[in-house]
Amino acid sequence: MEVEFFLCKGEYFSKRQEGITPTTPQGTQKCLLKVDEDGMFLTWAFSSSKEIHTLECTRIREVKTGVTLKDVKVLCEIGDNDVNIIPRVLTIYHGPEIGTPIISQFIAESAAVASKWVAGLNKIIHSVKARHLSTLDIMKKQWRRLRLSQNSKGVIPIRRLVKHFGHDRNEKVILSKLLSCGFSYTKNAEIDPDGFTFEVYKKIHQKICQRDDLHVVFEEVVTNGSSHITLSQFVKWLNENQRDPRLNEILVPTFDDKAAKSIIEKYEHCSKNQKNNQLSLQGFSDYLASDDNMLVYPEHISVHQDMDQPLSHYFISSSHNTYLTGRQVHGKSSVDIYRHVLLSGCRCIELDCWDGKDGEPIITHGKAMCTDIVFKQALVAIKESAFITSDFPVILSFETRCSKVQQAKMAKYCEEIFGDLLLSKGLPNYPLEPGVPLPSPNTLKGKILIKNKRLDPEIEKAQLENIRREEEIVVEEETEEAHPELQAVQTSDKRATTPSPHNEATEELSSKNLVKETNTRTLDKTKVSVKKTVSSSASEKDEDDSLMATLEPYTKTSSTNIHPFLSSIVSYCQSVKFPGLKNFDGDSQKHCYQMSSFSETQGLSYVKSNPIEFVSYNRNQLSRIYPKGARIDSTNYMPQIFWDAGCQLVALNFQTNDLGMQLNMGKFDYNGRCGYLLKPKFLLRESKPFDLFTESTLDGVIAAQCGVKIISGQFVSDKPITTYVEVEMCGLPNDTIRKEFRTSMIVGNGLNPQYNNEFLFRKVIYPDLALLRFTLYDDSKQLLGQRVVPLSGLQTGYRYVALRTASGIPLDSTTIFVKITLRSYVPDSLLAITNALENPKAHLALLDQHEQQLKCFEDDDSEDLPIPANNVKPSTTVEKNMSQINLISGETQQGTLRPAKEKKNKENVTAPNSSINNIHQTLYSKKSEEKRAMDDVLERAAVSMDMLFKHPIYLKALERHNKECNKMHKKLEKQRSKQKEMDEGKKSNSCCLFGATPRRRRNGASYKDHSPEFWKFLR
Repeated sequence: MEVEFFLCKGEYFSKRQEGITPTTPQGTQKCLLKVDEDGMFLTWAFSSSKEIHTLECTRIREVKTGVTLKDVKVLCEIGDNDVNIIPRVLTIYHGPEIGTPIISQFIAESAAVASKWVAGLNKIIHSVKARHLSTLDIMKKQWRRLRLSQNSKGVIPIRRLVKHFGHDRNEKVILSKLLSCGFSYTKNAEIDPDGFTFEVYKKIHQKICQRDDLHVVFEEVVTNGSSHITLSQFVKWLNENQRDPRLNEILVPTFDDKAAKSIIEKYEHCSKNQKNNQLSLQGFSDYLASDDNMLVYPEHISVHQDMDQPLSHYFISSSHNTYLTGRQVHGKSSVDIYRHVLLSGCRCIELDCWDGKDGEPIITHGKAMCTDIVFKQALVAIKESAFITSDFPVILSFETRCSKVQQAKMAKYCEEIFGDLLLSKGLPNYPLEPGVPLPSPNTLKGKILIKNKRLDPEIEKAQLENIRREEEIVVEEETEEAHPELQAVQTSDKRATTPSPHNEATEELSSKNLVKETNTRTLDKTKVSVKKTVSSSASEKDEDDSLMATLEPYTKTSSTNIHPFLSSIVSYCQSVKFPGLKNFDGDSQKHCYQMSSFSETQGLSYVKSNPIEFVSYNRNQLSRIYPKGARIDSTNYMPQIFWDAGCQLVALNFQTNDLGMQLNMGKFDYNGRCGYLLKPKFLLRESKPFDLFTESTLDGVIAAQCGVKIISGQFVSDKPITTYVEVEMCGLPNDTIRKEFRTSMIVGNGLNPQYNNEFLFRKVIYPDLALLRFTLYDDSKQLLGQRVVPLSGLQTGYRYVALRTASGIPLDSTTIFVKITLRSYVPDSLLAITNALENPKAHLALLDQHEQQLKCFEDDDSEDLPIPANNVKPSTTVEKNMSQINLISGETQQGTLRPAKEKKNKENVTAPNSSINNIHQTLYSKKSEEKRAMDDVLERAAVSMDMLFKHPIYLKALERHNKECNKMHKKLEKQRSKQKEMDEGKKSNSCCLFGATPRRRRNGASYKDHSPEFWKFLR
């Protein structure tokens, strides 16, 4: 990662040093703030001490200026006022929870310096690469953390290395291994940072964390006990293990000598081995942990999908009740969380708008006793953070419960604050007409869309014209309270302090009622009242501010109770009541600019009852799913089922890091973390319906088979605890497997536990929708780390899985070493044929092996074999081969040969050649079955017989087969001549025994028709 020079050089800031004693005259001191050259840590050191304080950049959520100082003492110590300080304050939000971040503040010398640092740090903390570090980079982060952990003397205490590698190891063992690496044996020794290089750290790492699992893999490659992998062995291993067999060899070529040489030159440290094109164990280990062996395809990390399709063709990262930092009831609202959610990649946020104090709209969870935030402040925060991490459009989901007066203010604030960012009208190429698709994310780049109800265009136009003539238009409407509990408290307070029911506050309020001048008009069956407001004096208004705040009316909005100003800024996200699934058959009924919202309960009912129709509806219309009201603790539902149905805006509570949110973060962590993911093709095809409950394979979609072997873990815990790993699959209902695959528990090993358990997901019907989840638990079922990866981006082979916290922050050093096996799903009945087609050489070798094993059953001295028909001359090579096979199996082109007649006498002994004949029949009958199965496969694959006959593999097998048949034919001819001589001798013997003319049996058969075994019996 490239880090700008001024960040590496550092700059002096003022910061209040933590831990200053009360006797210290001044707590705020100068500190040197800088970033390391790899962009992993933000560090600062005070001038009075050499101790370095560190903050990992991946844990920083936001950096900004213009925030008031949290510590008031700093103002007094610096001697400046708050107005001059605010532009110079560099505020850093960090911590594991998005709703309750930790705040660190630094004061720059000038506002320009603070702004420059904000821009530089934002590039680092929002870099996609920083969230997908290789295991080698993670090891480098560990080394840099230790190197920066200097004490006040500027040296590294050796006890910190002991603590880092200690885990379940004995302290003396760690110290002895450090001694072998050139460090002092004593516990109180210190290390010079300049001599503690990355190579030294890797040497210590190898000594203490011995990897027996890597030795096993290495020995599988070399196969001959050598200490080096040759070039040919490495190429073979790469193609067999590290390459997906489903890939096209033309589009994605296999590994060749050139590719293998480049890997050896890059990761082999020994020059002699490089010259001989050999790879040592150390070089092999470095390659497995490098950027060239990532868990996910590197191109999937950045924006790689087609972003020019209609908006309804994408999954969009969405938030529910974004303003809340905790529970849905008695919860706290915050403006900052809007920025943090947008910076995390979310593209659809929610604003519940109610009437507030002094005529200013507020955002709160009405009737739930939650705190409020000012609507205008939320818009400012949204504008500042909307397009820092992603340029693609942001959707503001308004839940409008304000009066029309404050709705007009909402529209005014949106236009003033957002300016050109606000898309208030339809684009020329995408008019708001039936049948016209939505614009694409690329077309809407840098735009903010408002999701809200909208008036009928004619009514909206008429009301806008009427506003220009009149001072104010207000629709007669019912009122309700956003905070009725506050009114109840206020009423009880008034009753407690007022002796009579007619108190002074009530009389003042009644005396200052608004004077209305009514002018009733009919406007599309809407009763409109025009009134002029007679303002009270300033002094009277100030006296009643507190009372008016609690008695402020709130409105229940409907599609006809929207102010035309607010209605006019709604374009492609017009909220409507869901009309039903049967009203979207033709293009004329597809109002793509209209969308509906469903609670999770309503959405599940449509998924259960009409899955095919619901998927078809979501091809062109936007739909939003939100949690049901019973989730007062802000838990989340499982979003996967709604992604399976094609729902675009699956809104979740971002403040809760449960399973649903982990799946959401894992899914949207790719494609540049832009908040938009293109739906799989099958969800977008108009021609064919899609049933998400299907159990069979989909037409045009190749089902997958995924095998996962959990080999080992690294730095799973800093304590000697018991751990295990679970593997889950989330996708279509028939693809989802949870709580079934878990490894055995490894007791008392937190450094490098060895699991060695294999799991197989036999059939994944739709891989493009599937997510693979790895979770690490201790014996008390506490989550230690997790990772969610889309199956479509997963690479096959030996890989490292870098785990993350429940909130999605990469862990410092915890990884799992796994082997992923991906291949196309094949039914059991066709598995043997598929294996033969995939690897014909191995299949032929196996047949040869079987033939060699069957030779032990052959009897070369057998004399009585069935006589084949003479003079059989096939016209072609294929017919000749088939005739030879038929000769061996006892059949000819004219019919079946005369078999040797069975003896009715139970005392007769079976001929010795009959067992050989049965073996041959069994052998070639199996080959005939394989041939018939092969013909079925060829018919399905549309491969002609002529193409097969010309194939080199077939010609080679045919040549070998002809040789075998010729050999067998010569043997049969020899046996035939021998049998002819025997028949002549038997004929003369029978004449001497029974007379010159042999008698006929009752069935018409002559005695000479008896088998040779019968004559042997007579002798």
